[in-house]
Amino acid sequence: IFGWIAALSTIGVQIWILTVFIKASEVNLQDDKIDLQFTWKCPRDTDTCENKGDLDGTGWAIFCVLMVAFLAKDLISGAKLIAHSAKHRHSRMSRLRYFVGGICLGWITVFILYVSIIYNKALATSNSDIVVNSVVILFIMEIDEKIFGLLAAINEKWTTHAAESEDLITAAPAAKNDKGNSVDEMKDELEIQKEEIEAQRIEIRMLREAVLDIQEAREPSE
Repeated sequence: IFGWIAALSTIGVQIWILTVFIKASEVNLQDDKIDLQFTWKCPRDTDTCENKGDLDGTGWAIFCVLMVAFLAKDLISGAKLIAHSAKHRHSRMSRLRYFVGGICLGWITVFILYVSIIYNKALATSNSDIVVNSVVILFIMEIDEKIFGLLAAINEKWTTHAAESEDLITAAPAAKNDKGNSVDEMKDELEIQKEEIEAQRIEIRMLREAVLDIQEAREPSE
């Protein structure tokens, strides 16, 4: 229960912080507190406006790289938890925990991606801006790790069960692969033994033929 309280509280803190960025990126010209940046400038001495923004495809490419590097792992982990919840070898309570944990992890990850996109579209005016904004928002994703480390520092027993569960989840595929590798090795050994047995049969057959030839050669002389 304590683990669930800590996890849900962490998600609540992350959502609370992210709402600050959402409000700051809203297009509300009557609100002086918004951080919306206008890149189009219209000088008074001319009727044409000019876009002063330097953000281009390079900046958005860097943004995509950062999102994949920081968020892909959590999305995959969330999907694995949901997949584990569908396996009947686990107890009903464990399957429920896996499912809820996977949904929460996947949802907060997608939510951070959404906030990063709308905040950068509203504020980023250059390639350096989009990198800085993305890193700041992605740092919020690390709050759960920091809280986990804090709890471990206060009392290691609080996080031992979670660490053991994670090790079991990650070790299951490895054990399966090891088992598969062992089976493959046994098959290879059986094939080698079959070839050796076949070679021995051929040698025995050749010896029999040689003995028969010798006997046939002796019979006329006798």
